[in-house]
Amino acid sequence: MTSQSPVADAPFGDDTQLLRAIVDTAAGVMVGLRPDCSVFLWNRAAETLYQTPREQALGTNYVERFIAAEHRDAVRADIAAVLAGKLTQNFEDDSILPDGSRRTLLWNVTRLLDPDGDSVGILAIGQDITASKEAEERFRVLFEHLEDGVLLTDDSGVVDCNPAVLRILGVTKDELIGRRPAEFSPPTQPDGQQSHEKSLAIGRETLERGALTFEWVHRRPDGSEVPVDVSVRHATIAGKRISVVSWHDLTARKSLEREQLAVQSRLLQAQKLEAVGQLAGGVAHDFNNLLTAVRHGVELAIPELPMNSAALEDVTLSLEAVDRAAALTRQLLAYSRRETARPARIDLAALASSTLRLLRTSIPSEITIVADCARPVFVRADRSQLEQVIMNLLLNGRDAVRANGRLELRVHAHDESGHARLTMRDNGVGMDADTQRRIFEPFFTTKSASIGGTGLGLAVVYGIVSELGGEINVSSKPGAGSCFEVLLPLDVTADDVTPEPSHEPPSVEQYVLLVEDEDVVRLTTARLLSRMGWSVIIAEDGEAGWTAFQTHREKLQLVITDVRMPKLDGLSLARRIRESDPHCPVLIASGYDRVDGPQSADVEGTAFLAKPYSLGTLRESISRILPPKGRPLPSLRTSPSRDA
Repeated sequence: MTSQSPVADAPFGDDTQLLRAIVDTAAGVMVGLRPDCSVFLWNRAAETLYQTPREQALGTNYVERFIAAEHRDAVRADIAAVLAGKLTQNFEDDSILPDGSRRTLLWNVTRLLDPDGDSVGILAIGQDITASKEAEERFRVLFEHLEDGVLLTDDSGVVDCNPAVLRILGVTKDELIGRRPAEFSPPTQPDGQQSHEKSLAIGRETLERGALTFEWVHRRPDGSEVPVDVSVRHATIAGKRISVVSWHDLTARKSLEREQLAVQSRLLQAQKLEAVGQLAGGVAHDFNNLLTAVRHGVELAIPELPMNSAALEDVTLSLEAVDRAAALTRQLLAYSRRETARPARIDLAALASSTLRLLRTSIPSEITIVADCARPVFVRADRSQLEQVIMNLLLNGRDAVRANGRLELRVHAHDESGHARLTMRDNGVGMDADTQRRIFEPFFTTKSASIGGTGLGLAVVYGIVSELGGEINVSSKPGAGSCFEVLLPLDVTADDVTPEPSHEPPSVEQYVLLVEDEDVVRLTTARLLSRMGWSVIIAEDGEAGWTAFQTHREKLQLVITDVRMPKLDGLSLARRIRESDPHCPVLIASGYDRVDGPQSADVEGTAFLAKPYSLGTLRESISRILPPKGRPLPSLRTSPSRDA
C-alpha cells in the first residue's frame, strides 16, 4: 500500500467500482479511518468479523465502538503516529464484538494523503489471529507448567527452556541460554564414561536415529546431582534444525529404588537376626537348665559345710558365678525376644557402676572414662533391660570417640521433675541434625560394616526407656561430641523386702508333683523340695505327669512342671490339670524366662518361675501360689473330675 490515495493512484480514472470490488473481496479486514477515528471504509470481511453492516459502521468512532477498553489508548497513539508518517506493521489489539466475544487482530497500517499531500486518514488491513493466539497460549501454559523439563537447542546451545529445566538444574534462564546442557554435568556419568565424550556419542546416535532416550546425571551449581530420563528428537523450524529435549526428574524414583534395596537388606538382616535369635534362645534355655541344676546342687551342699570354711567360701563364689551366667543367658533371651520384664527397685547409680566395670575391658585403655555414680538413685525397672540401656550407650560412645577420647557417665536424681537422670557424654565425631532425627530408627546406623553396626542398639534403648515411662534426649554437633540424657521416673517407695512365706507346711504330709524331663534338674529340685518339707512325686515328661496326677490327685497340694517336654508340654499339662481340678495350683518353670503365648490369663491358677531359680525364689513362688497361711487347702476330693 502506498502513501497515496488508492482512488487517486488507480489507473481507472474516477471509476471506483473495480477498486471497491477488490476491497470487498479481500480476505483480510480493511478499515479506513479519518483523523477523528470515524469509519469511512468498511469491507465485507469487516462486516463479517465485526457482525456489523457497512451502513451501520460508516461514520461511527471505530476505537470507541470496537476496540477493547484496555487497548484504546495504544490504538489512538498508533493512529496519530501513522498520520504523522509512521508505517505500522504487525500491531496487535483486541476487538470487542456486538455479541461480547473478543477477537485478536494483527494490523498493518498506513496513512492516506490528498492531492496536496495532507493526511486525510489511515487504511488498516487486519488479520484475525485469535485461533493462533489461543493455540500459542495453550502451548505456553503447557510449556510453562510441565513437571518435566523441556529445552530447545541448536548448534549454539540452549535457545529456550521451561521453568522445570531451571528448577532441575538450579540455575536462571540467563545462566542457561546459549550453553550446552552437558556443561551442567559431573565429569563422569554413573556408568563410568566421561560426560563430554558420552554426550558427543549420544549426539551422533541421535542424528542417525532421529530420536533417542537415555538416562543422564546433571550437577547443580551447589554440587548436588540430579538424575534425569532424557528424550531427544530433532525437528526443523523455519528451515533450521532444532533439537527438542525433555527431562524427567528421576530423583524420587531413584530414592524409592534405594529405599526398596535398603528395605530388602533390612529384611534379610532381620531374617538372619531371627535365625540367630532362635538359636540363642534355644542355647539359653538348655544352659538355664544346667544352671538350675548347678545352683540347686550348691544350695544343697551349703548347709553341710562348716561356717567360715574355705569350702563354704568356694561354693558361695560358685553361686555368684551362676548368677553372672544367668545374667548372660538373660541377655541372650532378650536378644531372642523370649525374656519377660521383671520390674524391681533398682539402684540406677550402682547398676551403672557395675556395668561400667563389666565393659571396661571392652573400651580401649587410651579412652578416659569419668563416672559420677556415687549417690543411690532408685528406679523401678527390669535390671537386665537397664543394663542393656547403659551398655548400649557406653558402647555407642566408645565407637564415636577417637584415640585419647573421653566418656562421661553420670547418674543423679532430678528431684524437681521426679526423675532419675542418666547422662552419657562423649567428645567424639558428633552428629548433624539429619542424623539426630534418625538415630532411634531400627537398622539406621552411621557405623561401617567393619565396625559391626546393626542399627539396633539405640532403637532398643529408645524402646526400653519409652516402655518404662521415661524419655531420652540427645544433643550433638559435628565435631563437638554427643550427649544422651535418659530420664526415668524415680521410685520413692521403701526398699523391696522379700516377703516371708505365707504358707508353712503343716505337720501332716503334703505332696507336690514335680514334672521335669532333665534328669539332673529333676533330681536336685526334688531334693530342695524335700528339704522344704514336701513329699515329692516325680514324673519325667508331660504324659507321665498327667498319669501321676490322675493317680495321686486326692493327696496333691501343688504341681510344678517344666514347659518344654516330650510327649506333652507343660502348658498343655497345666490346662488338663486345671480343667480336671480348678483348685489345684500349678507352678510353671521354664529356661526361656517366659512361655510363648498367654500364660496365667490362658491357664488360670498358674504362676511362672524362671530358671535358674534359687531356693529362696522357689520358696517364695510356692508361697505366692498356695492359699494364705491359716486357710485350709481345698479338698481335692470334692473337685470335679474330668479326664482330658
